[in-house]
Amino acid sequence: MRKYAPLASALALIVAAGTVHGLWTGRWSTADPLAEPAARLAALPANFGDWQGEEQTLDAKQQERAGIAGYVLRRYQNRRGGEQVTLFLLCGLPGPVSVHTPDVCYEGSGFARAGAVGEYRAGDAAFQVAEFREQNTPVPARLRVYWSWSADGTWQAPRFPRWTFARATVLYKLYAVRRTLRDDIADDTVPAFLAALMPELQKALFEATAPEASR
Repeated sequence: MRKYAPLASALALIVAAGTVHGLWTGRWSTADPLAEPAARLAALPANFGDWQGEEQTLDAKQQERAGIAGYVLRRYQNRRGGEQVTLFLLCGLPGPVSVHTPDVCYEGSGFARAGAVGEYRAGDAAFQVAEFREQNTPVPARLRVYWSWSADGTWQAPRFPRWTFARATVLYKLYAVRRTLRDDIADDTVPAFLAALMPELQKALFEATAPEASR
């Protein structure tokens, strides 16, 4: 489990980084609009296609400070090839959720970005994608991180998400992270994962009947 400590630290920074912005904008006035959207996260299956998920957790105080109404954090493994992808899906008000992207947060947790931020599409869903290399370690890990936002079922990857989602009531944010020790991280692991994930995500978050827990 020790090898995942840098990844966990980076995810923790992503969570915590939105706190100051959320408090500054004063958007923590009520959790009521977030109850049902957060409850829908539980409908995302832990297993789908060839992927089997293992639950992970965030620190409860950190989650509260960041104003996260709900989240899913899982490490998925492919049953056939053994490849792993970490999924971090969170829900909250658009103020804190729309800011502090991985290209900022990972660089503050011992990783340096390798190359420019690119774009990727999984069907109708748009993602930003970037690679990071771990610093100051004999065997540096490399990460490929994909991220996107959605307020209404359309997954977008705008350069200025704060303005794009300024009028949204609730916002979801998705990260898919591939970790490897190889210098050449180019493979089809995350695209294959996203291809299987997105239909399940749409059903859980935007098509399913409101969960009993949110009524």
